[in-house]
Amino acid sequence: MTGIDLTGLVHRLGLSSMPEELPLAMVHRSYSYENGRIPTNERLEFLGDSVLGVVITDHLFRTFPDLPEGQLAKMRSALVNAQSLAGIAGAVGVGEYLLLGRGEEGTGGRGKASILADALEAIIGAVYLQAGIAGAGEFILRLFDDLLHTV
Repeated sequence: MTGIDLTGLVHRLGLSSMPEELPLAMVHRSYSYENGRIPTNERLEFLGDSVLGVVITDHLFRTFPDLPEGQLAKMRSALVNAQSLAGIAGAVGVGEYLLLGRGEEGTGGRGKASILADALEAIIGAVYLQAGIAGAGEFILRLFDDLLHTV
């Protein structure tokens, strides 16, 4: 679909194979607008956001059986936010692989926290579609491992 080589990203993400929808996860809406309104990563982002929330919530629920709901919610919020997602995305170089429109490219879109966070959620969505909830859960917990030890 995009013609971009994502092999390096697959390796950086620690995936054993490329999810079929990974190329779509790299398509920002600004690129779509300039290229005939091709599909964007927004639907995958929507899916990935939900999968991420379930996996992190389940992990916290099981890891901290004595904590009340309010404390678990604060922990989840500290883990699942744009800053955390952007940090993880930046660490694995997601920005290098994004397809952006000229405007976003010119204003530093590859480093924008909101774009990186959205792309990581789209990647999670792509992994979920390929590997199911168990595979996506393993992927997410591996990506969030360092952050999970800080809560």
